[in-house]
Amino acid sequence: MKKNTALPRIQMMTPYSSPSSGRFEYEGMRLDFNERTVPLESAIRGLEAFVRDQKLQLYPEYFDLEKRTASYVGVSPEEIMLTNGTDQAIDVIFRTFADKDDSVVIPEPTFAMYSQYAGVPGTNIVSIPYRGEKLEFPLEEMLECVAARPKVMVICNPNNPTGNLVSLEDIERIAKRATDTIVYVDEAYFEFSGRTAVGLIKKYPNIIVTRTFSKAFGLAGLRVGYVVARQEYINEMQKVRGPFDVNEAAYYAASAVLADLDTMRRYAREVMTEAKPFVEDFFTRIGVKFYASAGNFILFRPDNPTEVAAALKSSGVLVRPQNKPGIEGSLRLTIGTLVQMKDFVKIYERVVPADVLPKYAFLDRDGTLIFEPQDTYQVDSPDKLRVLDGVVEGLRALEVRGYKLVMVSNQDGLGTPAFAVSGFNAAQRLLLENLAGAGISFEKVFICPHLPEAACVCRKPRTGMLKDFLRGAEIDRERSFVCGDRRSDADFARNLGLPYVKARTNGNLAEAVRPVLEGRL
Repeated sequence: MKKNTALPRIQMMTPYSSPSSGRFEYEGMRLDFNERTVPLESAIRGLEAFVRDQKLQLYPEYFDLEKRTASYVGVSPEEIMLTNGTDQAIDVIFRTFADKDDSVVIPEPTFAMYSQYAGVPGTNIVSIPYRGEKLEFPLEEMLECVAARPKVMVICNPNNPTGNLVSLEDIERIAKRATDTIVYVDEAYFEFSGRTAVGLIKKYPNIIVTRTFSKAFGLAGLRVGYVVARQEYINEMQKVRGPFDVNEAAYYAASAVLADLDTMRRYAREVMTEAKPFVEDFFTRIGVKFYASAGNFILFRPDNPTEVAAALKSSGVLVRPQNKPGIEGSLRLTIGTLVQMKDFVKIYERVVPADVLPKYAFLDRDGTLIFEPQDTYQVDSPDKLRVLDGVVEGLRALEVRGYKLVMVSNQDGLGTPAFAVSGFNAAQRLLLENLAGAGISFEKVFICPHLPEAACVCRKPRTGMLKDFLRGAEIDRERSFVCGDRRSDADFARNLGLPYVKARTNGNLAEAVRPVLEGRL
């Protein structure tokens, strides 16, 4: 076998794998890649003109398109550089402004190609998570990173796949403080959001903006995008970009759609003011969580995402599963015309019944989620709390698969002089806060405080503490389960009429629930 002579850092990278195989042949609605859902007739006419002019044998020329694009953007032609889609623009920016071991800052989750291209020159990628349940832009964390003098800071605006929109004031705060850093703003969805940082470039020369003809203009198959920056930076990036990277067919089509802005704008207006609100109202009505989006897409989180995506695909709709940290178990839906979205809703209502019963994971606490000291002491203070291996991984995987989490625990003698309520509550609060920080939440927590000799109805394996909950909640009893490490947990499951998943005391929860995750419950 011949030696692999690729650079070590390239060998360590993982190629971007686009789940696009077979999309051309798919006969349903392709609502998975955020493309324009109906073609622009002007683009077709532009391609017909290219064929008629018989210039296939000639190398392309860009100046006229650069002038038209500059006019559309509102800058001079010297501040525009055409690229082979936004992907090439990202590549050129990182290769021009960042070198091996330089730092680049990328909020996550976001478009995967930022990290992919940043890895080529060997940069040190600093990932900052979007904040909280609403996945808010991490402004303060970005500002804190400026002190380390990163070479590039990325702002996807609106962000793909979450749809978040960053204010111009926040972009300006970053650019003003990061004077030695390129503040790269990706505006691939500008035509839908209507917000642009282009006007800030004159005041802050470290801002670079990219846009694309792939989305609202519908030229994704022709690969044409552009960079907006101060002329001195355009001059530097042109040394990295090839002289003929944008093909002549793309030139003709892009020129044609720029002459047909009213049609593009009507489509974008319909998507944002009619079709997207229609889908949002539908998701609200059926109780499906979704994230507010400033782009032509919605990130939503059904109870059973894998099953929903498969059912939609088999019924004529492609959506894009998202399993990046923070958005596991969500699906991204491209928004098309109002007619298309009405068709989507009809299909969704048909293949995803609204009356599907929720499934629950009833989880023991001590010995299953946290370390249990085998009756030598109670976890009655935060310093005694230790979350077991595999708990975050296992709970997150259960939530991704649509399980609602319920904690059920016996706490012998809670409230007696030997076991203070205040100490227990402090440890319990810390446990829930730590799990919430990992994106995990429990729908209910049930605690029995009695000693065994009290023979109460709420102590496991009896089911009294769940009586009111079970009366008001319909449960999918075939797929719900109890997980614990003791005989009382097994008896508790039997009394509830649910399957039992045995965990090893103080073991790994992810390993214990693997049969559930693999569909072998």
